[in-house]
Amino acid sequence: MHEFEQIEDALILRLEALKSIGLETLETYSGQMNMEDVEDLTIQFPCLYVITGLLQLEGVNRCDKYSATITLLVGDSHIRGSAAAARGDASSPGVYELLFEARCLLHNRKLLAGWTPPRATSEAPLIYAPEKNICIYTAEYRMCAVK
Repeated sequence: MHEFEQIEDALILRLEALKSIGLETLETYSGQMNMEDVEDLTIQFPCLYVITGLLQLEGVNRCDKYSATITLLVGDSHIRGSAAAARGDASSPGVYELLFEARCLLHNRKLLAGWTPPRATSEAPLIYAPEKNICIYTAEYRMCAVK
């Protein structure tokens, strides 16, 4: 099994807990997210997509050093607009809460044998579309193989 599959499967298993606070869609995603993609996808919001986007391999003496970059796409849509999609309310957790809860589940938490725990490196807006009532953020994590 490729490292991408191992990492993505472990992340999805850990992030299943977010369904208890209202997460509807939890899947892997391959590609780049932009407004056209969002309009073409049938998404049940709030959503979280997992992407293992970069696996770096480096030879160090007689050993290989691996590191992986993981991106979470976290989005929500709200009839009251993008601000409500970001902040949430009684009907939906909102993007900010999902980002925070995902970080609590992943950051510095043992996830996969042979790998360091994921370390959060950044969170940033990707799409903020008031005219579509959509808000999507990214969260970046990094893991290294332990050999």
